Amino acid sequence: MAAIAVASLVQITRQVFFPQQPSSPAPFSTCVDGLRELYQAIERGRRAAETPDAQGERNEEAALLRYRSAVTPTWQHRNAVARLCANDRSHRESLDAIERLRYSEEHGVRHQAAELTALRRSVQKLVKKRLSVTPTGK
Repeated sequence: MAAIAVASLVQITRQVFFPQQPSSPAPFSTCVDGLRELYQAIERGRRAAETPDAQGERNEEAALLRYRSAVTPTWQHRNAVARLCANDRSHRESLDAIERLRYSEEHGVRHQAAELTALRRSVQKLVKKRLSVTPTGK
């Protein structure tokens, strides 16, 4: 039990006090450019998550993976944006709002994909049972 507690403490300490730096420098030089890029990454992530997979499905895991894949390359520079915006309260507030949007969008991707998948399966069963129609792609 003590080993697990110590291992957890070491991992938390490393992440809090010694965060990994991105492998490349931030691709923007001003706070406003960084904020714009972070916001645009969220938009790209949302669009990517809405794209159905090869079977026309929008399952939660795949949608979330597409969202994160689109967002992560830019968001790895979040701390650099925070440093660029540190001296301006309105820019710090903007960063905070954009960051909240990122997590809300991720939550929305999970919820919408799961809800849509469940609804689609339910309707497919009803159509097959009640209308004697085989859903397309099946």
